[in-house]
Amino acid sequence: MKPLISVGANIYRLRKELRLTQDDLALFLGVTKASVSKWETGQSYPDIELLPRIATYFDVTVDSLMGYEPQMSKAGIARKCAQLRAAFASEPFEDVHAQCQALVRDYYSCYPLLVQIAALYVNHANLAGEAAQRKLFDESLDICRRVRRNSNSSADIEMAEGIEAAVLLIIGKPQDAVDLLSDAAKVDVGADLLLANAYGALGQVDEADKVLQSALFQSLAIDANRLAQLAMLHVADPGKLATIHERTLALIKAFDLESVFLNCAAVHLTFAMAYLMAGSASSALDCLEDYVGACRKLEFPLQLHGDDFFDKLETWLEEAVVTGTSLPRDEVLVKRSLLESVSTNPAFAPLADDARFKCIVANLEEIVR
Repeated sequence: MKPLISVGANIYRLRKELRLTQDDLALFLGVTKASVSKWETGQSYPDIELLPRIATYFDVTVDSLMGYEPQMSKAGIARKCAQLRAAFASEPFEDVHAQCQALVRDYYSCYPLLVQIAALYVNHANLAGEAAQRKLFDESLDICRRVRRNSNSSADIEMAEGIEAAVLLIIGKPQDAVDLLSDAAKVDVGADLLLANAYGALGQVDEADKVLQSALFQSLAIDANRLAQLAMLHVADPGKLATIHERTLALIKAFDLESVFLNCAAVHLTFAMAYLMAGSASSALDCLEDYVGACRKLEFPLQLHGDDFFDKLETWLEEAVVTGTSLPRDEVLVKRSLLESVSTNPAFAPLADDARFKCIVANLEEIVR
């Protein structure tokens, strides 16, 4: 593991680049050659008062001289998150949690990384025991609030707000979530349309296309989830529930969302729960069969991707999203979730003895095998 402070090695490197001797540096600083030698071999560190003078001598910043890097690159964040997702799927939860905590301490002002750690916590909380889970949620809240207070990136702040609100709902604090988000549900002024127009005026058609495709894709994914949540609000009105479901299926079909929106299966799952709450087991089973159909369209190994219509989506993901086309959880955990969301979901317990339900579970077991 790279040491956090590598001042000695940096002094040696900088001195060699300038073709200076240890005597040259010692003379400038008013120290002995032996002192410089000990710094360079890691036997001791320069006195703190000397650091600005050494940095000035080599025309570098003190942070650069010390080798301290408070920020991680986008590519570094993506690599680290991929490693942590794999670790969560294969190593003891406590060990991976400790790795995450160490990263937070080392990069406490790297807000793009911090918000990704918070997302990892939420996506893997089910792996923790009850006590550890609450601690994880508390840490997520602390991280999100720090990002919201200190980051200058609107994207990081919005992501932190969303994660914080999700955690507040999970831990039973809906009013706090309302207070957090009540001002966030702003009127959409169509900034993507203006940006696309600007790119078009500059003759940058591909950029305009990419902006519109990414905005449309995000809107469709969110709208599908909005419709599913709307269904849960209308379980007492069979006619309204059926209408919402019909329009949701039309939206999914129109844009072939099952092929490009990997979480589309969860939309069918929500409708299955809504119909079961409404007392329609047959309709619930229909939705669960749609869920199986959506799962069958998933291509393993899983990656976020576009299609012939959304042909700029992958480029946008690589450019705009820290984790690129990677999923928020390791594929092993995703497969497990696809099955357990139905097979061990208490909401579907009333269907356990139904022949269609057993067939659905068997089909899911085949898909995730």
